[in-house]
Amino acid sequence: MLSDDDILAAVRRGLGAAGADDAAFPAAGARITRHLLVAGEIVRCVETRTEGTAFHAGTRDLSDLPEYDDLDRYPIPAPADPGAARSTLRLVRRGSVAARACSTCTNGRKPCARCDGAGDVGCRTHVPCSGCEGRLCCLACEGTGKRAREAADRPQAETAARVRCRKCGADDVACGKCRGAGQKKCGVCRGTGSRTCPDCEGGGTVSHDFCAGTGRYVEWTEGVVVREPVVDTVEESSGLPARAFGWTNEADAWGRVDHVGEDAFPPHDTATGLAGGTGLAKATDLAKATGLDPAPGTPGTPGTPGTTGTPGSTTPDPDLSEVAARLNPRLARRDGEVARRVRVRYLSLARVTHDDHPHRVYVVVPRRPAPRVVTVRSPRRAWRLAGLAVLVLVAAVAVSRLLT
Repeated sequence: MLSDDDILAAVRRGLGAAGADDAAFPAAGARITRHLLVAGEIVRCVETRTEGTAFHAGTRDLSDLPEYDDLDRYPIPAPADPGAARSTLRLVRRGSVAARACSTCTNGRKPCARCDGAGDVGCRTHVPCSGCEGRLCCLACEGTGKRAREAADRPQAETAARVRCRKCGADDVACGKCRGAGQKKCGVCRGTGSRTCPDCEGGGTVSHDFCAGTGRYVEWTEGVVVREPVVDTVEESSGLPARAFGWTNEADAWGRVDHVGEDAFPPHDTATGLAGGTGLAKATDLAKATGLDPAPGTPGTPGTPGTTGTPGSTTPDPDLSEVAARLNPRLARRDGEVARRVRVRYLSLARVTHDDHPHRVYVVVPRRPAPRVVTVRSPRRAWRLAGLAVLVLVAAVAVSRLLT
């Protein structure tokens, strides 16, 4: 964390003044507030366990599935990666497997419902002629056999030749396909009125769907364990607008937390600033509990799990206590949670205002080797510009009305 002197020196450098010369930005009149940015995600592996009856038509070997006695107590190791893709584990309750013969069929066959086991079904002996479809099959008798005094006129769109009618004997008046009959023998049953059943193909029986034609089936009690990741996105900027994340980049001195475990942070008392429930009373203890404190004598490495983000130091980052306090409301255990991973980055920004610079706010962003400064308009300046814009708009409207 930058000291107040480091922050003021960074602002002076941003203004072009020498670091040791505070004339351009004296310490008197400067107000410094610190704001923590926290961004990342909390990934939980959530598990659901259900039990029900399973069924398989035919025979099946279930020896490859694990057995259980009490599904709720069946031990399954926590996943190494709580963010792994959705997975499903199927188990068999011990002693619940029952192989049975199908009682509603005979060796996997049952009577055909369409033909009632007869093997054939009724059929029309004749079908409408495809040439005339029964309409104007004969221009002289219309298929009755009784010739009219005057034949009907030939349809204008008709091009096929007409032939002698077999019913009334008139020439050039009958349809060439049915010769005046208006219908033809069924091509399927050849006019017999009976055809082979299309469902059983004449056999009278069909395969039984329930047992898939095997005459047997297997039932058992199945336990199903489903695990899937649930992601809670974290993005907080204490006292700064959300756009403050846009004032930073990956090159800045972000601290990082990457911890897998059900208790990535211990319970934290935000009122006292102490970690509670575990006997922890210092930020160093907090860092050790989170896995962020490297072993004695081990140099810290920025951005690596188990470190504080401070090169060559074994001292925990004091911002970790505030990170823990901010994440604590999100870390309540969810129903079915079996593992979690907290992966966030955090950065403490300094907001600096000065009586001699009422229209500017300086935000100091920690960065290696030296911090950088982002200058933004002060709220007072923003309101003044907004008021000026309103005045200009009112004046423009007034001038427009005068001109019209």
